[in-house]
Amino acid sequence: MLRLQNSESSLTVFGASNLHGWKVDAETQQGAISFNNLESCDISNLSLTVLTKSLKGVMPGMAETVSETLKSDEYKYVLFVLTKVENVTKKDNSVFELQALGDLTIAGTKRSVPIRFEVTIDDNKVKLEGRTILKMTDFNLTPPEALSGTVKAKDDVMLRFDARFAGSTLL
Repeated sequence: MLRLQNSESSLTVFGASNLHGWKVDAETQQGAISFNNLESCDISNLSLTVLTKSLKGVMPGMAETVSETLKSDEYKYVLFVLTKVENVTKKDNSVFELQALGDLTIAGTKRSVPIRFEVTIDDNKVKLEGRTILKMTDFNLTPPEALSGTVKAKDDVMLRFDARFAGSTLL
């Protein structure tokens, strides 16, 4: 089993409002990945966790807005657990593209989400890169407003991730 290397990984949430775009980055992530068969990129387990209060933005007040929206006093983590790999395409010797499903839990609401990502396997290191678009309302979240409702976040957000895993053994 390989563990997520927080300092080498990134997760960014991009969104928009009626006035401007915005983004927040996760400062604290954890996760693990293991394989049934490395050569065919047959993943047996994959989980990723993001500490909700670690999501920080460059705009003033962004961290507080995200924290309130995600109800982070009550729900400390966003959790993704891979449930099914639907398709694996080998792009070259060490790179695979996967279409999969996973359970994503945000603010206490769990939904099955489709996700496409690329897996690069190099020695005892694995890199997962991908993105997916979600609707806040699918997770019972109210898109935030600011300045007495003059600034309103749009429902769609895009998650982009680059998760790096390392450890002593891949199997």
